[in-house]
Amino acid sequence: MPLQPFAAGEVATFLGDPDVALLSEAALRSVRDGGLLPLAEGLAAIGRGGSPGPNLRKAAFAASVQGLSPRLARIPDATALPDLLVERFRLEADRCEARGRRIVQRLREVLALLSAEGIEAIPLKGAALLLRGEANPGLRPMGDLDLLLVEPADVRRAAAVLERNTPYRPLLDTPRHLVLAEENESVPSPAGEHPSNPLRIELHRSFRLPVLGVVLDPTKGLRADAAPDAQGIRLPSDAAMLRHLWHHAAEDFAAKGLRGIQALDFLDRARRAGPLSADLPEEDLPAAAPLLYAAEALERLFPGTFEPASLARLAAGVPAVLRERAAALPVLRHARAAGGFSRTALSLAPHRLAEARFLVRTAFPTLGEVRANVAPDCDGAALGLAWVRVFLGRARALMR
Repeated sequence: MPLQPFAAGEVATFLGDPDVALLSEAALRSVRDGGLLPLAEGLAAIGRGGSPGPNLRKAAFAASVQGLSPRLARIPDATALPDLLVERFRLEADRCEARGRRIVQRLREVLALLSAEGIEAIPLKGAALLLRGEANPGLRPMGDLDLLLVEPADVRRAAAVLERNTPYRPLLDTPRHLVLAEENESVPSPAGEHPSNPLRIELHRSFRLPVLGVVLDPTKGLRADAAPDAQGIRLPSDAAMLRHLWHHAAEDFAAKGLRGIQALDFLDRARRAGPLSADLPEEDLPAAAPLLYAAEALERLFPGTFEPASLARLAAGVPAVLRERAAALPVLRHARAAGGFSRTALSLAPHRLAEARFLVRTAFPTLGEVRANVAPDCDGAALGLAWVRVFLGRARALMR
């Protein structure tokens, strides 16, 4: 009998489970090494006798939540794992392939609609990797389509175009982006791959990221260096793409950790073109610390991803005590403690001014953040009340 879909309550328990964290790391090592032995050893390490069913479900969940199931399904030595788990990876791979076709179709449809109205958009993150030919749609899970508008003032007009011509409707608006969701979206496969799982569209005004009290902003380079492909779609240059992915990784590492498939984007790039340069453009120098944390985290997963001399130059500008604190954090998402984020992040801020900025931003969220994270259906007084609740909760956490 195949492994059954994950229930919402089961997902909630798995997210804080140390066994899932261990299996997530083991699954990533299996993809890195091209063999299933690390995952098999991870299963053996958590085995406690009795029925193996619960542990197989944890392994299936770990692989899926890290976006690794399709890559694991491609590894030939399937005899290293129980048949039920191998079958689950194959099912996820088939669903991811179908979802990948949907993603590419929707992406090209959206870009064509915007272009017909004279609105230029540059794909970001996973969407850019697909169109640049760096990722296979069936092997690169993603939950949304990120588009950077060449003219920030076009965001509202772009949303109106999509609202008229697609089933998408505005969900929430922040200073950084406007998010659209399909009407009546549902989740047929929680924490799993499915063609009909939600696929949102994020229309970015910028990609400015406040991280640990400093700012990462590749927006100017993404716009300036983008060049049209054979279909006329403007895509980021190679250098802008790496910088953009690295900024995003720095933001995620400073928060809840990297997703496994996100980390593999860097390994894949290094395997294609050699170790990546860690030398920073001048505008990124004030944010050297969070970028170094992410680079060294990736090195822990995939030694040799970054060129050693350039990584050493980057590390020379960051105090050793901060590097040690960052090195003590698990790299992958869902592998860290559920609480204590603010205290941990504050300990990684690169200087006193950054600490102060981080504290202010943490204690005083914007209305857009509150709507995006805790109150997507609220407006007016209800949104104000949600903001007060978030503020009081964060204030209590900071005082502790």
